[in-house]
Amino acid sequence: MTSVFAMGLKAEPLPTRQDKAAGRLAGASQRAKPRSRSGESAGVDAAMVWRFDKGEPTLSLSEQIASRVAERILGEVKKPAERILEQQLAAEFRVSRGPVREALRILEREGLVEIIPRHGAQVTALSVTEVKNIFDIRASLLGLAARLAAQRKEPQTIAALAASIEKLARAAQSHIAYLQASYETSLLLAAASGSERLRAMISSLALQTFRYTRLGLSTAERRTQSLRNWRNLAKALKEGYEDEAERLARQLVADSRDTAMALLGRRQKNP
Repeated sequence: MTSVFAMGLKAEPLPTRQDKAAGRLAGASQRAKPRSRSGESAGVDAAMVWRFDKGEPTLSLSEQIASRVAERILGEVKKPAERILEQQLAAEFRVSRGPVREALRILEREGLVEIIPRHGAQVTALSVTEVKNIFDIRASLLGLAARLAAQRKEPQTIAALAASIEKLARAAQSHIAYLQASYETSLLLAAASGSERLRAMISSLALQTFRYTRLGLSTAERRTQSLRNWRNLAKALKEGYEDEAERLARQLVADSRDTAMALLGRRQKNP
């Protein structure tokens, strides 16, 4: 499939330890964020996931490299089965191969690359089997998060979710903008559960599911359906309807799963 992105990372050196100590890492990371010709980003800030998961404002050198490579994979600049060369990345970011090697191990844990002995790293392929397995798990986890959030009924949390859902509404005409907003709203719902362990589990699947969610929200019709479900979920949370909140959260995931599986099935028949 031809990518709608033509993004290349600016090959500037990564921030030094002194930069990190001075608090300039976030700015440097933002300057090097991949962008399309139109200026639109890949649709996800991979660094946000690791900061969210660790609860820290900055990332290690290896995590910075991993986040930038992840954005290329999620933005389809790097294609499934494409090799990722350690030496090339080390030269691009002007670092030794040690941090690059660790970055690739991080990406392997996230399910974005696989490291093959005597061959190196390559981008993982998308598959119908994986999308079903991983989204079934995500549906259960997000459903539980919604149930717990409905039980808690914290006004501040519900207000934050409502604001995030309105951001979804404003982004509905743009595939990539909606994808990013949906991604952020899901992480917010995970945090609203009040369970740190559940939040961490949902966050750990975020990047693995992102490429499939991208397929699942690729049409205007699907985004309209998704937005309707998010708004209904917000109402259920506000009223404390636990069963309905869980059902709607599961439905959000199931709809993306079914669409992604159908599209992948067609691709496999007509490569």
